[in-house]
Amino acid sequence: MLTDTEYLVAWVVYSLAAIGFVAVIWRVLVLLGFRVVKKVTVGLVLALLLTPWTVSVDAERLAPALFVGIFDATLQQDTAMYRAFFPLSLSLMVVVLMLCAEHFVSKKKP
Repeated sequence: MLTDTEYLVAWVVYSLAAIGFVAVIWRVLVLLGFRVVKKVTVGLVLALLLTPWTVSVDAERLAPALFVGIFDATLQQDTAMYRAFFPLSLSLMVVVLMLCAEHFVSKKKP
């Protein structure tokens, strides 16, 4: 089990790695020139990588929901994966709604 300091350091390292990964994706898509694809891809990747969820039902510790869901799907009961994939799908839906709202607001400006 991790101590509180190790847990915090692990989250900082993971967050920096996720932001670095998104920066690489952003740079590649800027070079390709796909503006809408860039926004959607970066938003979805950020939601996938940074949505937290509890490690187990009775635990206080959080982990990325994507990895909790994958772990639950492969090593736990059949329905355990839905516990983590539900908030993950909600965060993806929020990202899509925010991108749609941003698109319609920017479309109305002259």
